[in-house]
Amino acid sequence: MENRVFIAGCASYDNAFAAVNRVLDAFGGANAILNGRKRVLVKPNLIMPRKPDDAATTHPAVVEAVCAAFIKAGAEVSIIDSTGGPHTKILLRMLYGRCGLTEAAEHSGAILSFDTSSRMVHVVNGRTVQKLELLAPVLDAELVVSVGKAKTHGFMAMTGCVKNMFGCIPGLGKPNMHRKFPQRQDFAAMLLDVCQRVDPGFSILDGVWGMEGAGPTGGEPKHLGVIIGGVSPYSVDLAQCYLMGLRQDSVLTIEEAARRLLAPPDANLLTWQGDDPQQFRSNFKPAFRNKNDTIPTIMDNCVGCGECVRICPQNCIKIREGKAEINGKDCIRCYCCHEFCPSQALSLH
Repeated sequence: MENRVFIAGCASYDNAFAAVNRVLDAFGGANAILNGRKRVLVKPNLIMPRKPDDAATTHPAVVEAVCAAFIKAGAEVSIIDSTGGPHTKILLRMLYGRCGLTEAAEHSGAILSFDTSSRMVHVVNGRTVQKLELLAPVLDAELVVSVGKAKTHGFMAMTGCVKNMFGCIPGLGKPNMHRKFPQRQDFAAMLLDVCQRVDPGFSILDGVWGMEGAGPTGGEPKHLGVIIGGVSPYSVDLAQCYLMGLRQDSVLTIEEAARRLLAPPDANLLTWQGDDPQQFRSNFKPAFRNKNDTIPTIMDNCVGCGECVRICPQNCIKIREGKAEINGKDCIRCYCCHEFCPSQALSLH
């Protein structure tokens, strides 16, 4: 079990390069992490086309710093992600541009991947799945680096470096997973199977500005002022949960990781390095009040765009008279509609 995490204070994204390099240097630097590997895939959290200041996506300054460090060490670095919508080159171009990744790639020398192909692979010893369809660029990489974002999450309580690997499933395959695993415990176990199959070799968390409240897209930015890194995405997530002041037993991916002996059962058992974590501890507002039975509420600012209809794995949302309507009887409380609503017109309260 790898339980070492490094905390680098980072008050603003102007200091992202210095903080990222502090993290990498603590593990021997990019050269040591590469260990002879050349093809690196950087996987940020680009959940939807949003401006960096919205704090819904990994900030481009952090992605640029990570890419630059591995390129300097002699690696060939590419960047990819997949939203919950169709995984097409046109939508990828819009996603990269809106999230600031086009400039980050240009400045660092990394390549934005537009390879939309995927392959079905076996999951050895998978607890919930024995086969997965994953993005081909992820499978072809020699080293995957998870660059997550510190956010609350309506369904999983928190998103970080582990859940970031869910984006390795192409496009509309994600709603299918929600349909297959409607219970939170089962869904968390599936996320661990995905993460273990992708097996990121290093994980870095953008916690300079996180998101609290109605995350992962509809919450409010909150300053945390850190970048966290480690070999284990499970330990990095445990450190994130501790710094965000969230209840550990509410984050089922962390509990599942402890059961699988992939991370310590408590943040106090982590090997903390770098800056004192106590100076960065905060209290993030959770994403929901009642995680067990809350059905999303359509608010007055709904414009009837139909994005929730497209993303709903249960097909229980319809547009009537220009507004969305949810059939609560069929709703499985996955909150995909809330997550992907461009107007933030759904409430979980």
